[in-house]
Amino acid sequence: MRILYWIIRGIANSPSRLALRRLILLHKPDIVCIAEPWMNFAHFPSSWLHRLGFKIFSINERGNLLPNLWRICTLDLYPTIISKDDQQVTFTLPVHNSTFCFSAIYASADHLHRKALWHKLSLLQQQHHLPWAFIGDFNVILESHEHSGRFPPARNPILDFQTWTDNHDLLHLPTRGATFTWDNRISGNRHTKKRLDRTICNQLLLDSCSLISCSTLTKTNSDHYPLLLDLQITNQSFASNFKFLKMWTLHSDCKNIVSDTWITRIIGCPMYILTTKLKILKNKLKQWNKEVFGNIHNHVNEAGKNLADIQQQIDTNGHSDDLMNAEKLAQLKLDDALNKQEVFWKEKARMRWHVDGDRNTRYFHRVTKIKNKTKIISSLRNDEEIITDPQRISNHIVNYYEKKFASNFVLQDTSLVEEVIPSLIDESTNRLLTMVPSNQEIKEVVLTFIMIVHLAQMDLLQHSSNVTGKLFKRMLLKLSLSYSLLAGFFQTIMQIPSF
Repeated sequence: MRILYWIIRGIANSPSRLALRRLILLHKPDIVCIAEPWMNFAHFPSSWLHRLGFKIFSINERGNLLPNLWRICTLDLYPTIISKDDQQVTFTLPVHNSTFCFSAIYASADHLHRKALWHKLSLLQQQHHLPWAFIGDFNVILESHEHSGRFPPARNPILDFQTWTDNHDLLHLPTRGATFTWDNRISGNRHTKKRLDRTICNQLLLDSCSLISCSTLTKTNSDHYPLLLDLQITNQSFASNFKFLKMWTLHSDCKNIVSDTWITRIIGCPMYILTTKLKILKNKLKQWNKEVFGNIHNHVNEAGKNLADIQQQIDTNGHSDDLMNAEKLAQLKLDDALNKQEVFWKEKARMRWHVDGDRNTRYFHRVTKIKNKTKIISSLRNDEEIITDPQRISNHIVNYYEKKFASNFVLQDTSLVEEVIPSLIDESTNRLLTMVPSNQEIKEVVLTFIMIVHLAQMDLLQHSSNVTGKLFKRMLLKLSLSYSLLAGFFQTIMQIPSF
């Protein structure tokens, strides 16, 4: 299911209507939330929606003012409105034998008016315990890094927004695309950007979906980026790659397995030996994790149940030395299991700033779930086409890299050197430098070198009688031998003919 939210700033004008039509045809949403249409729906041509396969299902009311929220959906959907006012429209929708709740938000620019919205949404959440997603313009930032401008943001609205989300354990989904979803379109030092548009959900929605993706689309004819929320309710499982878990190092057998594997004798080049040992180690660790280490979550449950049983025996039969010792051992096993579970979730969540000793596995579990739900590739753009079918996405990625790396095994000259490195000499000089020497040139160089060696040897021997230093005489003898060897090399090994 896909939900598109956009502050269109006037649907009556042709450019905005064409841009909305393009977004619908390109991304194929099931529900479209239109904010700031700035016209009466009675004056809007209904045939325009029917040609796209959509129908209107909700328009909010603002008294004498024009509605500022339209909700349209595909013809096969039948949402149920449970609440609507000038800042939100909330509706339920059955999907795969489950009921989901969605709220389209258009928060007021007034701080006090927004507080009424947080109160209204809190009441709705207390009345309906459903998987819930809030999407739209909340007109407030969550933290200071979501603001860029000359003047600092007001603190009280931020605190009220944080209080509402914290009180109901709501999760702010990461948004792909633009960091700031709104700007005031003023140049110079008065230019301001904020992240006002976002998607927020509760834990029930996160548990019910196999994929959640929120992204910004191209901004046209508006000061807000459109938002696209993609939900997949079907259960999807993916084969996980092997990863070495840090919690294994807390077990005494882990080091022995690595040592035994590393002393295995493998014949081959160093790289082959390394890769072979890593493969053997991977298979041993997988088998050991399954047969010995076991499921860490089951260990925690079993250790907790064992401790509870012992404490129940102490409460029923009275304490004894054996029961007290058994309780201490059970408590140590539970602490060890909890420590391993904490390391497991900490590594899964990749929270480097976590302070050792503060167990918060529920938080790490939530962070891990958000990452797993949002990291899946749900759509891919291929030129002007948006691919959403998982099999087509997989085939497209494989074909792309096959063409890039495996289509031609012949090394081709890409002229990169000529394009990047400047030429310092002309072509004639380059040919002269790279020319193979002729036989006459080789002959002249070798004869000249032999003559220099003999002259240097005679000169050194003539002046050596005046030198008294033993070290210098030793070095002089070595140089003389070196010159003799060089001359002998050219005279005997190279077999230079006599002229």
